[in-house]
Amino acid sequence: MKLKMHHVFAAVILTLAPLGMAATNGGAMSLVPRDAVSVGVVHLAEMRTSPLSSVLFQQTDSVSAHGDAARFLKEAGLQPGKDIDLLVVAVTPTSTLGNDSRTLVAAEGRFNTDRLKQALSSRGAIEKKTENGSYLLMPEGDKAGNDDGRGAVAFVDAHLAIAGNESSVVQALTDRANGGTSFTTAGGLAQELKRVDPHATAWALVDLTRAQRLANAPHIGSKSSSAQQIGAALNHVSTVALWAIDAGNELRLGGFGIANDAETLQLLEDTLRGGLAAMRLAVQDKSPDLVSVLRRFDVKRTSDSVTISGSVPAESLKKLSENHTR
Repeated sequence: MKLKMHHVFAAVILTLAPLGMAATNGGAMSLVPRDAVSVGVVHLAEMRTSPLSSVLFQQTDSVSAHGDAARFLKEAGLQPGKDIDLLVVAVTPTSTLGNDSRTLVAAEGRFNTDRLKQALSSRGAIEKKTENGSYLLMPEGDKAGNDDGRGAVAFVDAHLAIAGNESSVVQALTDRANGGTSFTTAGGLAQELKRVDPHATAWALVDLTRAQRLANAPHIGSKSSSAQQIGAALNHVSTVALWAIDAGNELRLGGFGIANDAETLQLLEDTLRGGLAAMRLAVQDKSPDLVSVLRRFDVKRTSDSVTISGSVPAESLKKLSENHTR
């Protein structure tokens, strides 16, 4: 069984589709729109100090071998694996009943703002000013989303950068000037944050009820029968979350789905248990060591949710990575 480790970790972060449970004033988390339908967070700084970092980040270095992206990073003096500590991604609908959305990416770290601006300007970006700060509008054809097309980047200071649709960046600058959005205390999707493990290295939280209306709604791929069954079981689930904890010697994974009726919860529980069993059968001949790993995962149901949790030893992650590179 061959798995791309960066795809596995990206799935944990962004699919069904990641900042701490609390954030400092003016930080990345304070810019998440109050009506966001999905929020994803990655604590890159924590991962850099872990023995697992070489496995989790090994694919990111491949960008250095590709054309313009590599040249931009070199000219800008930006190394994502070293310069970014915290990454936040939020998706928000542009209207209550519409299917368009806008995406906001906020990053905390260390940024050489002058060099970054020069690198973007050399590629056709135009500086625009607002009463709450300036930003760089990317050239025509540089799409950042599906509402207003062109992307934008704002380097608020040497420690905070914002990117996304132009309207998202402008709104984020306004929100920051007004003290932040208070997303974490706004209710709605944020009220489920308490269910996410507070020690999570990365997490994603999605309001499925609203997200399913969006053209780029988070979803589970349907290539396998197990994925199709899980997708069907999630049709009546209101909110889902996934998280990962990099413990150094293992990667601990967890997730939950929330629903307001017992039948949906039973279906989700049965589907997850059946999926784990099917996976064990699928790998028992070619990768028997993965059977014991899959047995580490447990499914539990409460009155309003179904939770799955487990862990993958570092050695197993390394073996999966080695199998992929062969």
